[in-house]
Amino acid sequence: MKTILKRALVTPGNYPRILTRIVPPNQRDAIRPGLVVSHYAFNNSQDLHGYMIISHTTRRAGICFSAERTQWGRWNEETGIITTDGGRRYTRLGEEVHDLRDQVSQVVLC
Repeated sequence: MKTILKRALVTPGNYPRILTRIVPPNQRDAIRPGLVVSHYAFNNSQDLHGYMIISHTTRRAGICFSAERTQWGRWNEETGIITTDGGRRYTRLGEEVHDLRDQVSQVVLC
């Protein structure tokens, strides 16, 4: 994982500079002065390259893989996990998080 921005306060003065550091164009659209944001690049264990943007102010985040569009969702500061609006969960390393219940049911089915 590469940290591009870490808890940066977006101000009118640094807004243009921060926008240039955010790679996916649709993640730039979510940035505005007054937000505290973090932005990461990652390669996950499946060798998928992606980016995550986190608004610590609104507790919203976005994650995208390769050329896909950003999936938006809720950010949990305590766990470091985004839950997308579609219900999938990812770490800031781009790893999908599965419920223990899902893992147990997969083992039982084997």
